Amino acid sequence: MDKRYILFDLDGTLTDSYEGIINAFIYTLEHMGIEPRPDTYRKCIGPPVAWSLQTFYGMNEEQAAEGLRLFREYYDAKGCFENFPYIGIEEMLQVLNAHGKKLMVATAKPEHMAVRILEHFGLADYFCFIAGITQDKSIPDDPNARATKEEVIRYILRTNGILDPENAVMVGDRGGDIRAARMFGLQTIGVAYGYGTEEELRAAGADHIADTPEAVGKIVVLS
Repeated sequence: MDKRYILFDLDGTLTDSYEGIINAFIYTLEHMGIEPRPDTYRKCIGPPVAWSLQTFYGMNEEQAAEGLRLFREYYDAKGCFENFPYIGIEEMLQVLNAHGKKLMVATAKPEHMAVRILEHFGLADYFCFIAGITQDKSIPDDPNARATKEEVIRYILRTNGILDPENAVMVGDRGGDIRAARMFGLQTIGVAYGYGTEEELRAAGADHIADTPEAVGKIVVLS
C-alpha cells in the first residue's frame, strides 16, 4: 500500500477504552435518573457522546448537552485512564515509522483528551499530528472548529496540505470511520479487533479488514 499518510482512529483502534467510556455513560445516566441498558454499551463507543444519548436513550438536544457535561465530568477525572493500548499497537507503530509513514490521529474524542491519553501511554511521539473534535463550534464559520469525524478528517487534510487523498489511508473500527474517510476519497482499513463487527466494516465499504494490529502494519507496508 503505497500511502504516505496513515490516519488512525483512537478508541477501539489504538486503545481499548471500553471500561472508561462505559463507566462514564453509567455515571451520566444514573445522575440523570435513567436506567443504563447494557445492550447499548458497545454501540455507544465510537460515535459522539451526545449523538449516542439522543439515539439510544431518546434525549432531546438540551438533555444530551447536560449528559455530555456529566460524561466529561467522570471521563476527564477518571475514565480516560480506565483504558489500555491493544497488544501489538506500539510494535505496529514502530514498523510504520521505520517505513517512513506519517502517522496521524483522527478521533471524535476531544482533542486535548486524545493528546492526554496518548501521552499517558507513551504513544504520542509516534504521531506527527493529533486531531480531535473541539469543545464547541460557537465561532461562526471557524474553519478549525470541528464536531464530527468528517470535520476532523477535513481539518487534517487541509492543515497538512494533503492535496491528493489517494496518498492517505484511514484505519478505524467502526462503520462511521470508514464512511467519513470515503467521503474524502481515502482508502480504508477496518480493524475487526475493535468495537465494530467485520460485517459493519464491510457494509461501510472498508477496503481491507485487519484482525490484529500486526495485520494493519502488514497491509500498509506490504499490500
